[in-house]
Amino acid sequence: MLALWFSLAWCQQGIGQVERRNPAKRPTRSQPPGRYDSDTENLFKGDPFQDVRGSRPEKSTAPRSSDGSMGVEIPVRETTGIVPWAQLISAETVTDEIKNQLPAVGESVRRSGTFKGGGNRKVQKQYAIIATMFGIIAEYGEPIRWKDVSGGARNAFARAAANAKTASANAHQESKRRFEDLGELIRGGSVEFAGSGEDVLWSQLVDRRFLMQRIEEADKERIKPGIANESEFKKNRSLLVHEAEVIAALAEIIQREEYEFYDDD
Repeated sequence: MLALWFSLAWCQQGIGQVERRNPAKRPTRSQPPGRYDSDTENLFKGDPFQDVRGSRPEKSTAPRSSDGSMGVEIPVRETTGIVPWAQLISAETVTDEIKNQLPAVGESVRRSGTFKGGGNRKVQKQYAIIATMFGIIAEYGEPIRWKDVSGGARNAFARAAANAKTASANAHQESKRRFEDLGELIRGGSVEFAGSGEDVLWSQLVDRRFLMQRIEEADKERIKPGIANESEFKKNRSLLVHEAEVIAALAEIIQREEYEFYDDD
C-alpha cells in the first residue's frame, strides 16, 4: 500500500509539471497603451518623404574593402616602378622598427653559447627585417634618418642574416659587428659599411619567409591582443599604427615578381 501511495503521488506531481510546461497556457501580459505620447504619435503622421531636405547624395566612388565597408584610398606603384613608401609607412615607423630590434639582437649575439644554441636563427630574422627597413630607407622619397648609409647598411645586414644560417664562429663575429654598428647608428654615430651599396633584387636581400613571419608576429602578438577590447585599443593605439604600417610595407615587398607566390591572393 505504501508503494502504491508513493506511485500515485509521483504521477500527480508529474502531471502538474506537464501542465506548467504546456505552451497553450500563456502567461498574463499587460495591455498595450491605448495611446502613445505626442512626440511618438507625430513620428507616424504625414508622408515621411516630405520631410527629407536636400538633393539625393550621389553614389560614392570611394573604394570599399572586401566586406563592403568604406575604405581609404590605397596608394599604388607608379608606372616607373617607384613605390610611394611614405604613403605606406611613416619615416618614424621605419626607424623605430630598426631601433626596436636592437635589444633582442643583443641577447642573441653577446655570448657565443647563446648564438650557437639557437640564437643564430633569431638573428637571421632580426637582421632580415633590419635589412628590409634599410632597403625601404634607400628608396624613401622623403627626408629620413640614415638615408646616406642605407644602401650599404641594407646589404651588410642582409649578408649577416644569410651567414647566420650557420652557428659558426665567423658568423657569430660578423653578427656581433653588425650589432655594434647598429648601436652606433642609433646613438647618432657614424658608420661606414663596406661596399658601394649597389641595388639588388629584394628576393636576393631577404628571404620571403622572414617577411611572412614578421607579418604573422604583428597579427597574432600585437594587433589581435591590442584590439581585444576598447581599453586595450586605447592603450595600444600607437603600437597598432606601427604594426599596421609594417604589415603594409612588407605586403608591398612580397608582391614583387621575383618572389615565389608573389601573385597569391
